[in-house]
Amino acid sequence: MEFKTFSHRSGLIGLAMVGGLAAVAVGLGGALVSRGEVSLDRPLPPLVSGLGVALLLDLVLLGLLLYWSIAALRLRYRLDRNGLVICWGASRLVVPIERIQAVVPGNQIRAGAAGWRAFRGVGWAGLRAGRARLADDRLARVYTTASLAHSTVLFTPDYAYVVSPRDPGAFVKAWQVRRPLGPTQFWQEEEQRAWLLDLPLWHDRPAWALIGLGLLANLALHSYLALVFEQLPAVLTFHFDLLGQADRIASRTEILRLPQVASLMLVLDLALGFAVYGRQRMAAYLLWGGGLILQLLVWGAVITIIG
Repeated sequence: MEFKTFSHRSGLIGLAMVGGLAAVAVGLGGALVSRGEVSLDRPLPPLVSGLGVALLLDLVLLGLLLYWSIAALRLRYRLDRNGLVICWGASRLVVPIERIQAVVPGNQIRAGAAGWRAFRGVGWAGLRAGRARLADDRLARVYTTASLAHSTVLFTPDYAYVVSPRDPGAFVKAWQVRRPLGPTQFWQEEEQRAWLLDLPLWHDRPAWALIGLGLLANLALHSYLALVFEQLPAVLTFHFDLLGQADRIASRTEILRLPQVASLMLVLDLALGFAVYGRQRMAAYLLWGGGLILQLLVWGAVITIIG
């Protein structure tokens, strides 16, 4: 038996926000096209760099919000004699019926002023999808579009599950009717996620630190050259011989090759790191760390040349 969630308000509000972010993305893209004259012989103007970063962040936020909005609209609960399945986005929380010890209205649960404590997850306009603590410090897995007082709480030996079926009375009655029947399949109490969401990379903080620092160092280098390029002399000294005499002098545009090559190498390091991460995590760390070191070396070379 399938139960829809209490409200779809959060999903609809999320889609409206997605529309706003999409409009912002179109505006930023239009500004990039009108102002962004890209040339290998000129640094990216600061305005173009800023617009590009803003567009990238907007698209990332748009993608996340779109996924959460669709997940909120499709949030539902399936209850049969084998147990409860909470369907949230590309995840399914499976609770065997023999593990469910009690099902009680949320208004009988003592919790913090906000309904629960230490909530971590996704939430807006009544939607809560994540983890929290009830007043007795029990870990709660929350997938509801209503307040705790208007939700339903299922207790297992390890967790409390906070859900919001549209008809709580029918939900409790369905559990009471099916529990004595016994299961036809023996489930495990677990969260089943799509393989993409289950990648360990999403929770690997050292990996994201290396990736983020490499990207930040490269972006900062481009921004720095964009700020100082017009103040540089027409020609620069790029190399000195063993006697300290300049033996390679070239146009200042040649200094732009350094961040361009660094960007290319960074993309290559990131791609190779992602490719090998699943099999050799340490090799991926070495690639991403090497990419960061390369950016710092290029920074040193640029500072040395500019003097």
